Amino acid sequence: MESSFQDPVPPYEGWIPRIYRLSRPVSERDIHALLGNEELYTRDTPSGQVIIIHKYGLLEIHCIIGSQEIEVWYDPAKESYSSEYLDALLATLS
Repeated sequence: MESSFQDPVPPYEGWIPRIYRLSRPVSERDIHALLGNEELYTRDTPSGQVIIIHKYGLLEIHCIIGSQEIEVWYDPAKESYSSEYLDALLATLS
């Protein structure tokens, strides 16, 4: 199965992406839950509008409303901390 995220663009040099499959499609409500107090950015792609949420320099989350997956970029040097933070964020989507 091909990912919804084509032509990935890293937020910082050296950051790596991971695709996470969700139990249901991403909704606008999910975007607001993940966003918190951060700014939202968008990028138009052939797969649709990618919503980009940058979380405190730890993660950058890419979402497409209606897709059952998200793309998460992180610094491999902070993988453990970033992973714990992402787990907590994803728990808000349940």
